[in-house]
Formats: sequence, C-alpha cells, structure tokens
Amino acid sequence: MKKGIEARYYEKLKDGRVKCLLCPHKCIIAEGKTGYCRVRRNVEGTLYTEIYGRVSSIAMDPIEKKPLYHFFPGSDILSIGTVGCSFRCQ
Repeated sequence: MKKGIEARYYEKLKDGRVKCLLCPHKCIIAEGKTGYCRVRRNVEGTLYTEIYGRVSSIAMDPIEKKPLYHFFPGSDILSIGTVGCSFRCQ
C-alpha cells in the first residue's frame, strides 16, 4: 500500500491505532482504515494524508466572501480546496 505523506495533528495509540486531531470528530482509526473524512489513513500505526498536494479547486474570490471582517475591502483572495469532508450532508 502506498503510504504518501505522514499527516500532522494525530496521536499514536495502543494496538496500532491512531487518533486524528485535525477536526472535531477526533477519529480513532484502526490499522488500514480511514477517518470520517476518508482522506487520512492509518498505515502500520502512522497516520498518512492521501491528498497532500492534490488541489481539486482553485479560484480568485472577492475578500467579502470569506470570514475576514473589513480586511482589505474590495480586494481578491486566492481560494484553494481539496477532496475530503468531515460533514455528512443529506
């Protein structure tokens, strides 16, 4: 199995499990499994990100679209996104 890049923000637990600390779900992930977002995988007790460097969306947006209160009004901001989500919309 390809390992990818070791993730940040996690703890190693007993029995090869890991606890992801990136979002409020705080997933406890068993060997070979992914977290709720489906993009962070436990490989031999180490958490890896499967999306590092993989941009799925890039756009210039008006600054007013972002939660930046009165920060350079009228300017643009670069928005970058990737796959993976910790929501489960219906």
